[in-house]
Amino acid sequence: MAGRWVKGAALACAFTIVTVGAGWGVGGRDASAGMEPRAITGRILLAEGQVRFAGEPPAGAEIDMSADAYCRDQYDEAVMDRPVRVGSGGGLADVLVRVVNAPASRASPEAEALLDQAGCLYAPRSVAVRVGQPLVIRNSDATLHNVRVVPAANAGFNLGQPIRGIQSTRSFETPEIGIPVRCDIHGWMTASIHILEHEFFDITGESGAFTLPTLPAGDYEIEAWHPTLGTVTGRVSVTADGAAAAPLTLEFSPN
Repeated sequence: MAGRWVKGAALACAFTIVTVGAGWGVGGRDASAGMEPRAITGRILLAEGQVRFAGEPPAGAEIDMSADAYCRDQYDEAVMDRPVRVGSGGGLADVLVRVVNAPASRASPEAEALLDQAGCLYAPRSVAVRVGQPLVIRNSDATLHNVRVVPAANAGFNLGQPIRGIQSTRSFETPEIGIPVRCDIHGWMTASIHILEHEFFDITGESGAFTLPTLPAGDYEIEAWHPTLGTVTGRVSVTADGAAAAPLTLEFSPN
């Protein structure tokens, strides 16, 4: 099983947007060091793309699960705690891609989102929901977990979940990015919750791919957020006749 990312890892990065057409202005920051803005040109023609990591990702460290025999016995091999999860094709996982100044949006869905605890890890590592949308938090392990959620703009909570299959449902009333989640019993278990007021967002999986709903004509700010690589923002103009060309590629690179 893929390892967890490490909060606060000191990894410098740059962010490149490779597209075609009209103009971008890009500025970025790293979780541990400042970065100079880099000027890029391009335009978004499709609402699909990929986030990539260029270079060799950090190796991470082995997770010590010896304090809980149940967690330890779920694995035949060591589980690695990785600051950056990169797939075989260079795709970068766990990145929230969102439109900051999104157009008018549909009502929040009634469908539940899920944050699970399985194999003594959070699944997924990063989950995004709309304002007011129900989030189910489940324990799929036969061991005690607690879920400590510490927002800045929303009400926090700390759930004890002692048995397999137990679940609780929560919702959030204020948009907020990167709410930290952790288990106090198993200190390696960390995740992020994102609360958005519109549907123009996605979170990358193992391939680094993302899909955004098609944007109407207009000028937009787009942000990519990673738990240890930080965030970057850029502006893009979408024209009414901007049909079809190449997908958007977003790339983090180590300095």
